[in-house]
Amino acid sequence: MMEKISEYDKGSAQPLIKLEGVRKSFGSNVVLDGVDFTVQPGEIHALCGENGAGKSTCLGLLYGLHQPNGGAIYCDGTQTNIENPSHAQTLGISCVFQELSLAGALSVAENIYAGRAPTKLGVVNWQALNRKAEALLSEFGLEIDVFRSVDSLPISSRQIVEIAKALSLNSKILLLDEPTSALAPDEVDASFDVLRKLTSKGIGIIYVSHHMDEIFRIADRITVLRDGQKISTLPTSQTTQKRVIAEMIGGAHPGDINFAKENCGDEVLSVTGLSLPPYFNDISFSIQAGEIVGMAGLMGSRRSEIVRSIVGLINGVSGELKLNGTTVGFRNLRDAMQAGVGFVPEERKTEGLFLDQSLADNLIAASLTKHSSFGLMQSMSIKEASKSAIETFSVKTTGIAERIGSLSGGNQQKVMLAKWLKREPDLLIIEEPTKGVDVGAKFQIHHELLKCAADGMAILIVSSDFPELVSLSNRILVIHDGELMGDVHATDATESSLLQMAAGQRAVPSND
Repeated sequence: MMEKISEYDKGSAQPLIKLEGVRKSFGSNVVLDGVDFTVQPGEIHALCGENGAGKSTCLGLLYGLHQPNGGAIYCDGTQTNIENPSHAQTLGISCVFQELSLAGALSVAENIYAGRAPTKLGVVNWQALNRKAEALLSEFGLEIDVFRSVDSLPISSRQIVEIAKALSLNSKILLLDEPTSALAPDEVDASFDVLRKLTSKGIGIIYVSHHMDEIFRIADRITVLRDGQKISTLPTSQTTQKRVIAEMIGGAHPGDINFAKENCGDEVLSVTGLSLPPYFNDISFSIQAGEIVGMAGLMGSRRSEIVRSIVGLINGVSGELKLNGTTVGFRNLRDAMQAGVGFVPEERKTEGLFLDQSLADNLIAASLTKHSSFGLMQSMSIKEASKSAIETFSVKTTGIAERIGSLSGGNQQKVMLAKWLKREPDLLIIEEPTKGVDVGAKFQIHHELLKCAADGMAILIVSSDFPELVSLSNRILVIHDGELMGDVHATDATESSLLQMAAGQRAVPSND
């Protein structure tokens, strides 16, 4: 575990920020109801809660995007009305949003001091600009070339530029909204190193994330919100992931429900020598009925190309595929579906859902023939299937006619999975099953996948969330640059060992 060191006594210093009985409503919708918490100098304070719990509204109030309807906000001990983002910045508060706001064609230095570049005789003083940017990065121990264009940087380095931009405004408080959502595991570690350097200088950080394992690695304290109310604020050392999740969802930890995963049946999928140079080469593995197999890899590992070639979305591959003992070669996804394969893509908004259509239309999109008779859609069948899916996945919606694009990301993800489960496939391939969803939705999705496996479905999960794969899978395949580095039993896998293989180190063969 990363050591948490700061030059500041987080317990005795005056809080940088204090929320006292803060309330916020949008019309008749109460989103914050008497919320209290503080942020100390040098502290990383995590806000946890399901979608709609009030986390983003808290950030919006502190950054001047919204105004409270009641309660008080104190900055350095003084009650303050934060009027807008510019006012927040003068108070030393900066926000780094999930979607970075950088100009890709400009250099690192130009982005850090955008609109505030030093000038000489009315012209940008480039030497002074670059020198100033280098001095700022050096002060906080951040290593990055100020001359490089932002477009040429990896995502983790772009995030550092965004943070440096905030620090250039003399920020004392950083609001971070899902800062690791686009990062690979090794980039997350680098990001955490940066955050610790900032807290050692006395900067306070409010950290919003759905990733429990990351929160417990990086945060000093955790505040749990549920339905706009504060449930608890505790030092990380005095709580557990199970307790936080139970507080977030208002009930028992969903993972407490256990399904046996040991009893696997006949081989459902066999992949032998699957190749498509230069993307991937000689990929071989199998999946049995009732087995969950994970596929791990870093960004660019070619995991997606491999599974998409299996379901017919990429053609021209060599090698052999067998489904339930029969050799197959799918020309397209329709062929795969008719053979008993389901495929849940990573990008729900562009590949998985029809955002302008209703929840019911989306739920039946992959199983139209089940809800039609003599070429006519059966409204009663559609209604019953939709209501059943809503109940099974606890989808938060106004009804089956609601436009799917108006649902939260977690509820959209549930609908997309339910759509494919309605086909009852022999083999389900799912990419990033819990990407961008809150903890409640994550464990509900896990619960359904485990239940499907217990009922005999073969499942292949592609995920960059290594702890997720360890907790869900029987076995884990690790891909690096289009090659299979290892096929390991989940009980023998750790996040560290998976990361080593994902970086190119082959697994040591077992003596068994």
